Amino acid sequence: MKITWLGQSGYLLESRGSRLVLDPYLSDVVNRLFGRARLAEAPIDPKTIRADAVICTHAHLDHLDPDALEEMDKGLSLITTKEGAEKGKELGFSRVKAIREGDQLLIGEWELTAVYARHTTEAFGVLLRAEGLALYFSGDTLFDRRLFEIGKEKPDAAFLCINGKLGNMNAKEAVAVAGEIGARWNIPNHYGMFASNTEDPKKFTGALSNSFEMEFNTPYLFGKDGFQKQRGENGR
Repeated sequence: MKITWLGQSGYLLESRGSRLVLDPYLSDVVNRLFGRARLAEAPIDPKTIRADAVICTHAHLDHLDPDALEEMDKGLSLITTKEGAEKGKELGFSRVKAIREGDQLLIGEWELTAVYARHTTEAFGVLLRAEGLALYFSGDTLFDRRLFEIGKEKPDAAFLCINGKLGNMNAKEAVAVAGEIGARWNIPNHYGMFASNTEDPKKFTGALSNSFEMEFNTPYLFGKDGFQKQRGENGR
């Protein structure tokens, strides 16, 4: 499978021609509304997105981006929370599904399970399975021992928020969660997008030998042997 970090908690995931877009922040809406400019240029033009589904783990602007969604094909399937689904319908999406913790879906090649997240608003984490691999994405969440239960799913890779502000666990807490979950690989996210809400990812990767920083907007091939940066296309 191929995984590309889009910044913040956003990812493009591809398996055997099946594509998912997770939490894509692709506009500058936070700057427009709150004066917090993005630090990295948007890696994808929302108009060009073709995917089996766009998944927004909650309705905050950097996860459910109304300016980006406004530009997307309204025939795309949008999967999100109840609050997010209402916003998606307001934006004109015709295929909107609200899910919550415990719900399971089959989307193309992907098996999706919504898992626990503790945030300042309704939210869920995501467990995705394809090609015999399991990926866990925390989305936005505070530290909570209930996150340890993800370990029962034996994820091959865990993608964890580390910024420690605005309803998210900090790097030290994310290290503790990673240790309990026991994924083979651990990747930090939710940093480097806003000057007022970022963190040094080395506080996470420096504490875990089985961790690394994904390069922004760079495709990685992921398999049983781990991550390999893809050459060509966006890869360097």
